[in-house]
Amino acid sequence: MISQTGKQIIAWFQQIFDIMGLAYDTLICLVTKSGRRHVSLRQLIDQVLFTGVDALILVGLIALSCGIIIVVQATTNMPEIGASEYFGRIMVISVIRELGPFFTSLVVIGRSGAALAAYIGTMKVSKEIDALKVMGINLVHFLVLPAFLGMLISLICLNVFFDIVAIVGGLLAAKILVPVQFFAFINEVLHALSIIDIVVFTVKCLFFGGVIAIVSCYYGLMVSTVRFVPRAVFKAVVSSIVVTILTNVILTVGSYAISTPIR
Repeated sequence: MISQTGKQIIAWFQQIFDIMGLAYDTLICLVTKSGRRHVSLRQLIDQVLFTGVDALILVGLIALSCGIIIVVQATTNMPEIGASEYFGRIMVISVIRELGPFFTSLVVIGRSGAALAAYIGTMKVSKEIDALKVMGINLVHFLVLPAFLGMLISLICLNVFFDIVAIVGGLLAAKILVPVQFFAFINEVLHALSIIDIVVFTVKCLFFGGVIAIVSCYYGLMVSTVRFVPRAVFKAVVSSIVVTILTNVILTVGSYAISTPIR
């Protein structure tokens, strides 16, 4: 049992190092453009369409429900404790900084991350990966980099869409529950929005998108037989969720530690 546990721990650390190595190769390829070759525009567009455009309905429904729930809870509970003036700040913290990046990343993991791992795993089984290697094509540049950039672009756009729908949904709920003016509501949210919130929002989107793309591509490339394709999808989804949660906690705690003055 001790031996198996040790082997499993070593395998985990090896996977972590391999994923970090793939991330490093992807960033180097992004900077150097892999010998002056440009990213395949068609692959990049396909990735953005599948990851971003096709997920708009699902993300919109989640954002609408989140905005309505937050406003309902705020309008019913906040007046009792005399905190109505912090309503805009609560919308910014809950939607823009926390719920938006996290929920959209979960949607992208369940849809695009799983599909990307299955796609690359199927290519590996059908010997398409070996054919690309024989032709001298850089796999990181040809497969990983377009997925990486597509995930980053899609996640940022989906988060902006999530925030807009959540705020509009919150406004509609507020109009029904309490008499709220549109411009007063928007002005309160914009007044509470700061540069730190925008920076945290952007950094989370970039980190989450990069993690999903790299982890999904890694497990897809590790497939050896067709029976391991479902395992690769499962590992990609679980690992992406775990790393996303840990990254979210670290970025959230770090942002508040930086923005809060030391007393």
